[in-house]
Amino acid sequence: MAGLLFVSQAMIDSWADQGRIDFVGNVMTLLSGEGRDRSYALEPAVRFLALLGADADPHRLLKKVKSLAQLRELGAEVVDASVVLGDVAYEVEPGFLAETSALQAAAAARTAPARAAPAPSPSPPAVARPASGPLPANLEARRKEAEELARFLLDKLS
Repeated sequence: MAGLLFVSQAMIDSWADQGRIDFVGNVMTLLSGEGRDRSYALEPAVRFLALLGADADPHRLLKKVKSLAQLRELGAEVVDASVVLGDVAYEVEPGFLAETSALQAAAAARTAPARAAPAPSPSPPAVARPASGPLPANLEARRKEAEELARFLLDKLS
């Protein structure tokens, strides 16, 4: 799940209570900041916190985040703040997954001096721009939306 950020349900609830977002189903809409009125589909997920009634973690899930779709594929059962997989139960934190590659770019832009031009940050090979020109329009739009979400998350997490 490289490139994904876990955002807890508690954080989402707090932002919604403060009127910063509107969250319907799996779509979050920003109500403030630079990304105002942008909507993002977030994938439901859980973060594995502790074993319940067991000493060993045969599935090696502690300290990991898994989407609900991945858990269904594994045959796990999610019940409130716990997951049961085979004979092992885990305490989990419910939340959502969001992309983090833009989060890193926004963090670098935020810490750059105001008068100095920001140094270009190296892009991972999977998202490197072609040397022949700009990204296709739909890819560029998706990148900009991810950066807006990242800025919003950075502002609210700091």
